[in-house]
Amino acid sequence: MNAATERMTEVLKAQDWQFEVDEASEMINSGCQGENGQWRVKAGGLNDHTVAILSRFPIDCPEAKWQACAELLTRINFMMALGCFEMDYSDGCIFFKTTMPFVGEPPEPEVLDNLLALNMATMDRYLPVIMQVIYAGITPAKAMADLTKASEKTKKPKVKSGKPKLNGPSRFQMN
Repeated sequence: MNAATERMTEVLKAQDWQFEVDEASEMINSGCQGENGQWRVKAGGLNDHTVAILSRFPIDCPEAKWQACAELLTRINFMMALGCFEMDYSDGCIFFKTTMPFVGEPPEPEVLDNLLALNMATMDRYLPVIMQVIYAGITPAKAMADLTKASEKTKKPKVKSGKPKLNGPSRFQMN
């Protein structure tokens, strides 16, 4: 097992997650249950200098919806500071991917914990929007406008405190 995958196993073990390591790809495979749905997660070292986390959307986009879905993913990605949604045009498979390069030692567990939390929170946030475009026939522009409107209603006042904490993957359930 490569060093980055080994380090990622430390993060998941600390959270009591169940997972398997695919010996061929040297990536961790697990399931995730968020507030808005379930999906599969792959994580670990892609090579000797890159950590990747891939959240796989729970269904493949039907070919008839590829154009609308691609537009939606482009709209989402435009606002993204870290990570991106991708759709494979051969089968409609959708992923949210976060990667982190490193030199020498893989990132510390706290960094990987935050990267994993960001990946899963992003998938969980956009999962319903993608489903609306695929199944409810909502246009990508309307889906994004509705999400923005809903987000503004639920914003909480910001309280200044010490160091920000993402709460890692523990806010998600394994399945």
